[in-house]
Amino acid sequence: MCYNYSLLNKTKNGVLLWLKGCKNYQLTYKNLNFNLTEEELLAFENYLKKVDIEYWEEEYKNSIYDKKIPIPTLQKNFIILLDRFEVFELIQLLQLSSNIHFINYTSIKNKIIWN
Repeated sequence: MCYNYSLLNKTKNGVLLWLKGCKNYQLTYKNLNFNLTEEELLAFENYLKKVDIEYWEEEYKNSIYDKKIPIPTLQKNFIILLDRFEVFELIQLLQLSSNIHFINYTSIKNKIIWN
C-alpha cells in the first residue's frame, strides 16, 4: 500500500483515496476493498450508473437475500450483491466531477457577525 495518498471522497460506508505513489485509486466500501486504475474506476462508475435497479429487484423479488442487485466480477464464482441504497451511495462515492463545492466560514472574506 502506498502511504502517500489523498482523500477524494467519503460517505458513511466508504472512502475513495488517490494513491499518489502507485497512481491508482483505492475504493473501500463496507467490507470491500478495490484497487483501481483511473480507467477501471471510470468503467465501474459508468457500469453502476447503467444498472437497472427496478429490473433486478423484480427479477429477484422471491430471493432469500435482502440484497437483490448483482454486480459481476471477473472471478466467475464471486458476485457482489447490493441493495438500491448501496448502489446510490457507491455512485455518490465515485463521482469526482461533482460541481457541488462547500466552503467553510474561513473562506468568506467579509466580517461575520455571530448572533
